[in-house]
Amino acid sequence: MSHPSCAVLNAQELVDYTRDRREARTVHSALVIEDDPDISLALQDLLEFEGFRVDCASTCRQAFASITQNTYDVVLLDLGLPDGDGSSILEDLRVSRPALPVIVLTASNRDLGSLPAFARITKPWVRRDLCNILHRALGTTSTPVV
Repeated sequence: MSHPSCAVLNAQELVDYTRDRREARTVHSALVIEDDPDISLALQDLLEFEGFRVDCASTCRQAFASITQNTYDVVLLDLGLPDGDGSSILEDLRVSRPALPVIVLTASNRDLGSLPAFARITKPWVRRDLCNILHRALGTTSTPVV
């Protein structure tokens, strides 16, 4: 008799096993506020791989609605949104949820002045750098990303 962890799984069992493992290790939640669908999807994939439950918003309006209805452990915020400046979201979060770490995603190296963000990362980001920032924001240990 083989050990259960050495059993051969059919395709559906493998999908179920993978989903169950992912759900079992999901301990943090993140809100991605990004209007570019490709970047948003890439961030969602990266965060889910890291064990996050992820919500996405592509406008200020969607972001404010998500923030009002949900609790997050971290926010990734693009400043250039189609219906407003993402800095208004950041300012609102500093007042309503001052302990919530916000990581600003920016397409340029422009000076962000006194924006009260936990960190800033320039697009395109390096996966390992973003993961390290996320884990620092949450006070957890980062696992190496290959």
